[in-house]
Formats: sequence, structure tokens, C-alpha cells
Amino acid sequence: MDRLMKRILPASVAMGAGVLVLLGYLLPNPLLTTVQGELIRWAIIVAAFAFILGFFNILRVHLGRSRKSGRIYSLMLVLSALGSLGLTTVALLLPPFRVLGDWWFRYVLSPLQATVAGLVAFVLVVALFRLVRHRREAGVLIFLIAALIVLLGTLPVPALLGDRVVALRTWWMSVPAMAGMRGLLIGVGLGTLLIGLRVLIGADRPYSD
Repeated sequence: MDRLMKRILPASVAMGAGVLVLLGYLLPNPLLTTVQGELIRWAIIVAAFAFILGFFNILRVHLGRSRKSGRIYSLMLVLSALGSLGLTTVALLLPPFRVLGDWWFRYVLSPLQATVAGLVAFVLVVALFRLVRHRREAGVLIFLIAALIVLLGTLPVPALLGDRVVALRTWWMSVPAMAGMRGLLIGVGLGTLLIGLRVLIGADRPYSD
């Protein structure tokens, strides 16, 4: 009975739910469509609670950090997380303060996200130059040239040279880079399909970890 509750029953529930959702997409049956929508709504609710647990886990980890070198960053993370939570809660519960929530997301969180996204490019370039110093291979050099073309295409290079660089960057992004992106997306799709099939047949049981 204990083995049934720990292994067979969770696998049966997960496999049954996955098959019902899949059949709801494949078969035009009103009953299957209704069951599929209900299961998807349950999954959204569970995912929302998982995000809440993740939020409190971040607070627990950073509040328990004892090293002096990283304590200030942990404190800033905790204060910003609690501040965002408080402002969002107040904006949702009290309509007059909704303007404050919109201001927070538009003028604080969005610029911070854009700043982090901009720093990613510099971090990648620095990592690439370090990689070239240690591994001088053809693939690394091609990647370096591609990164330089993309970066130069975004700079305001004057005169005719600037137009040529922008045209080269546009061609590079629309042909070789797009081909590589589509290959990656196809690989991700096939990998996701394989993982889903393994969960449906019970070969993988991530819910039992």
C-alpha cells in the first residue's frame, strides 16, 4: 500500500492528466475540451503557488546568508523583493494606488530589466575574448566575427561605411543567425516532445523527486 501511494498512484495521475490534455488538442470532443481546460486551469493555479514558494525560498536563502562580502547584495535583493510585493499588493487591493504600481513597473522595474539586458552583451563579449585567448579554434573565431558584426551594426557608424555595416548586420541576422536560431528552436521542440512522451509513459517521474 505504501509503494502504491508513493510510486504507482502519482505516476497514474500524471499520465492520465497528460493523456487527457493531449486528447483534448487532438480530438474535437466537447467533453475532452472541457476536461482539458479544467486541467490547464489547475496547472496554472499550481504554478502560481510554486512561484509563491519560490519567492519565499529566495527570501529564506538570502536572509540566512552570513558571509559579509555578499550580505549587502542579499539585503538589497530582499528589500527590493518585499518592496515590489508590497506595492503590487497595494495597487491590486486599493484602486486609487494603482497609479503607484504602474509607476513602479514602468519607471523602476522596466529600466532595470533593460539595463541587465544591455549588460549581457558586454559580459558575452568579455567571455568571448577570454575564450579566444585560451582556445584559438575556427568555431571560436567565427563566433567572434559574428558577434563583432552584430555589435558594429548597432553602433552609429557615419557615412557610407555605416550603411554597409548595417546592411551586413541585417543580412547576418536574417540569414545565418536566423538559420541557427531555427535549428535551436527545432531542437528545443524535439527535446520538449521527448520529455513529454517519457513523462506520459512513466519513464521519467519528476514529480517524485
